[in-house]
Amino acid sequence: MSQFKERRAAAPHPGPIVKRQFLDPVGITPEALAEQMGMDAARLGPMLAGAASIDVETAVRLARCLQLPGERVMQMQARFDFAAARALPSLEALKVLKPVEPPPFPESGFLVGHLGHSADDSPGDGSLFFPEALPGLVLGDQYAGLHALWQGDRLRIYDPDAHVIWTGPILQNLDGRMLLPFARVDEWQPWFTAGYRADLAIGPDHAAFFERMRNA
Repeated sequence: MSQFKERRAAAPHPGPIVKRQFLDPVGITPEALAEQMGMDAARLGPMLAGAASIDVETAVRLARCLQLPGERVMQMQARFDFAAARALPSLEALKVLKPVEPPPFPESGFLVGHLGHSADDSPGDGSLFFPEALPGLVLGDQYAGLHALWQGDRLRIYDPDAHVIWTGPILQNLDGRMLLPFARVDEWQPWFTAGYRADLAIGPDHAAFFERMRNA
């Protein structure tokens, strides 16, 4: 029980907060609110008591009846639900997705270079690059051979012993940050910090950008 209370303190259920801050001060019971909201009191009551999750429709009803931001109610509910789910022992064994077979990589037409990130930012801030190993020095152009990494590009990464340790497409998570599938973020970020050798196969969106630049 003590662990459950600690979890609620870190991510409180919105139901008891709504009841305590918006119903109790004006003397409205959950049953009276349910009637005005057009809901079954037996369904709304557990939500306000923190024993059941508030769904989207109920959040909209609360927003309209109590002049609350419905999105805020759902954000609180999501944080509470996530905290509860993360504490489930049955989910602790889940690991990062592993490929059924090694992802393909083009046999030719790729760029040879290494991984890198800007000196002023951490790798997790989206400042990840691919410095190409150019055959000769390009004077006067500090950005020569420096490529941003696009979603849809493909990387093949080598460890210091020249063994391939990761191959796959570059993705983006829902926040727009770069994601390398089949590897944890805390695993692959140091590869960029250390400047591991890598090959880069340009994806279709990246190639289209190059074409627009050439024709500009």
